[in-house]
Amino acid sequence: MSDIDREIMRVLPDAATQSPYLSTPDIHRRLMSTVQNMPSSKTIHRHLSKLEEEGLVEVDQRGTASVWRKKAGASGMAAKAGAMMSFDEALALQTLRRFSSRQIPGLVADSLSAMFEIADTRLQRTNNETERKYSRWASKVAVESGGFALNYPVIDRETFATVSRALFEERKLEILYRPRHKVDNDRAKVVLPFGLVEVGGLVYLVAGTEGKDNPTMYRMDRVARADAMLESFVYPISFSLDSYVRQQRSFDFMVEKEVLLKLKFVCGAGDHLLEAPMSKDQKSTRKDDALHVQGTVMLSQRLRWWLRSFGPYVEVMGPAGLRSELAAEAAELAQIYGQ
Repeated sequence: MSDIDREIMRVLPDAATQSPYLSTPDIHRRLMSTVQNMPSSKTIHRHLSKLEEEGLVEVDQRGTASVWRKKAGASGMAAKAGAMMSFDEALALQTLRRFSSRQIPGLVADSLSAMFEIADTRLQRTNNETERKYSRWASKVAVESGGFALNYPVIDRETFATVSRALFEERKLEILYRPRHKVDNDRAKVVLPFGLVEVGGLVYLVAGTEGKDNPTMYRMDRVARADAMLESFVYPISFSLDSYVRQQRSFDFMVEKEVLLKLKFVCGAGDHLLEAPMSKDQKSTRKDDALHVQGTVMLSQRLRWWLRSFGPYVEVMGPAGLRSELAAEAAELAQIYGQ
């Protein structure tokens, strides 16, 4: 399969999801935004006809126009998997689809939709009790988030696909971004995609801007439009997404500085920290019915949210500034509820 064939297969809608057909000019337009030295629409039509002869594409006639879509299971892995997929592999795929609760895995799993369908069919086709145990396995496992469940905004799949492809190919990206304070913005901007990060149920694009040293975070659900440009950029060697997320704590919301946090828990509120420490240098002692925990952490809004979640079952013993801040909040709350 040639490079242009692979690009055609990538943009074609999939019969497995009952997606509508696309005309040759529509396919050509979609390819124009991603393929350099794009051949003519007639050449694309010839490639489509060849793919149809090979059984990878299906065609329908709408008057004098030909419309196309990818056959169900036409991707390389799925086509081979139908006859060879074992029950173990089918179970693994179905478990992956069911329990990938985060947004990014769900969005990128679109390319495996045919594989998931084959796995589902394989698990339903049981011949003995051992095979039936496989088909019942998914109903015996559940995953729940430890936090309060929120309905996070949905990300447009085509926008995500455009952004992720530009990120992969290191090409400039033109986005129309509408932040909370400017929801009617209609001025697009060109950014350099550096990475995608999911945190707390929200997905962010980390992108640079030419002429600026530091990258910016854009919430993907607020990207109203995204267009990958043909112009590429040099991905900065000095930038590390892992460092940006974990060391610079760029997603901890208004990071301030490192502090030695000293906490006093009662009623068993902090016992989970004995198994899941809040820091690498954590120390803990028990005095009477209280658990005293201390460790070096990054002072941030996220830390404050976490402390507030314990209500009256935690007391901040240090640092003094944070203790005074939360004490003032507690006094305001007492006044509110005292009324």
